[in-house]
Amino acid sequence: MLAGVLGAVALALFLLWLWQPERQVALHQKHLLGAVKDRNWKKVGRFLSADYRDRWGFTRTTAPEAGAEVFRHFFVLDLQVRPAGLAVNKHEATVFDRLMLNGTGTMVAQEVVARVNQLTKPFKFEWRRASRWPWDWELVTVDQSELTIPDYAL
Repeated sequence: MLAGVLGAVALALFLLWLWQPERQVALHQKHLLGAVKDRNWKKVGRFLSADYRDRWGFTRTTAPEAGAEVFRHFFVLDLQVRPAGLAVNKHEATVFDRLMLNGTGTMVAQEVVARVNQLTKPFKFEWRRASRWPWDWELVTVDQSELTIPDYAL
């Protein structure tokens, strides 16, 4: 019986550790960027809030579609992430990550690699806790002030 109680206490402590907002946001960020790297746009869409909107005009529906369109030009893709900061409160979080691309593909892929890799500031990802559950975080917006996307590319 004592072993069962100790096991339950250990599990409770592990879950308290795992469900800390900082840890949950970091895990969500890691899984989001992993889905981008794997070009799993359906999974990417599940991370986005219903009211997702970014400075380029993308929404929960159009952001994964645009990602699929751009990344289809890559034959091989390597996305490298360099964490640049994390600020979390109870219900909101901001993650700063510097993203670098490597890969081969069409001339479009080469242009994307050149544009992303010349950026000097990190990408800013804003997350929001979607419910009372500690693991329920959703991406509200992404920003990168130096990145411009030509109108013809939209």
